[in-house]
Amino acid sequence: MADKPAAERTEQPTPRKLGKAREKGQVPQSQDLGSAVTLLVLFLSVALLGPGLLGWAKGQVEASVSGQIGPMADADTFAAYLNANIVDAVVVMLPILAAISVAGIAASIAIGGVTFSAEAVGFKWDAINPVSVIQRLGNVRSLVRLISSIAKLLIVGLIVWLYLRDKLETMAALRWAWSSQLIGAIASMTFGLGIRVGIAIIILGLADALYQKWQYIQELKMTRQEVKQERKDSEGSPEIKGRIRRIQIQMSMKRLIREVPKASVILVNPTHVAVALRYEAKTMDAPVLLAKGADHVAQKIIAIGRSYGIPIVRRPEVARAIYASVQPGQRIPESLYMAVAEVLAMIYRLRQSRKAKARR
Repeated sequence: MADKPAAERTEQPTPRKLGKAREKGQVPQSQDLGSAVTLLVLFLSVALLGPGLLGWAKGQVEASVSGQIGPMADADTFAAYLNANIVDAVVVMLPILAAISVAGIAASIAIGGVTFSAEAVGFKWDAINPVSVIQRLGNVRSLVRLISSIAKLLIVGLIVWLYLRDKLETMAALRWAWSSQLIGAIASMTFGLGIRVGIAIIILGLADALYQKWQYIQELKMTRQEVKQERKDSEGSPEIKGRIRRIQIQMSMKRLIREVPKASVILVNPTHVAVALRYEAKTMDAPVLLAKGADHVAQKIIAIGRSYGIPIVRRPEVARAIYASVQPGQRIPESLYMAVAEVLAMIYRLRQSRKAKARR
């Protein structure tokens, strides 16, 4: 999964790295947890469905002992006996087999999720290459797996030995038991042993699942350079983003130079925000925002307005409201009509006064 030394891979895998690994079929897996869940479900299923299975088995044993089945001295007789009872056996066992299958699938999904990868199921030469096999057997992960398997085997063996030691007297007494009693006793001991072993394996399986998850993340960890490269690939290089930003600024400035000279008034706050409005009473229903800007863009709008003799009025609250709620090309909202109308009326009176003075 990773070809860099572990010491260099200090960064957590990114969602993109995890997604690529999943596409390749690389997901955390724990065979121990799946086996443990399957085994526990097996014994629980037997406990729930066992009476029917036990009754069928008792019937077969009693029929055999009483001679109802008859002698099976040859293979043909034995085959006929199997054919006659195979359907009953399948019907009895089918619910148990279904429960085991569902449990195994559910355990696998719980650990690694639902995934399908054509690459994972495809043929890989490394899987049968003797050199690759020997290398895999010799790595640290294989050694840990071997030690873990031996430890699990010893733990399970200890549980089985302790349980059977406590049942020695019971097993000795079974020599004199009837067939029905024998089957019941064996089933009870098998179930008790299975539950104990199943719980132990579940605990070991959970520990293995946590380890596999940790190992999976460790193998997918990235170097800082890989994280930077991935971010660059997904977001673009800083040079390209800077160039795009410069082009956007140039286009914005061209639009300001084109639109601001058409404005009827520029409202400012007083230098940090500027909005250029246009209103023609004969052709427009409401004032329209031509351009807006903050900081250096606002200064540019003010400079263009002054060069074209456009009135610049200080109205901080109105300028901020228009800047925050209106986009260039849109009409101002009705809630700001009165405030803007007062400014336009003031400008209209000022222009009329200047025209009157000019005539004198």
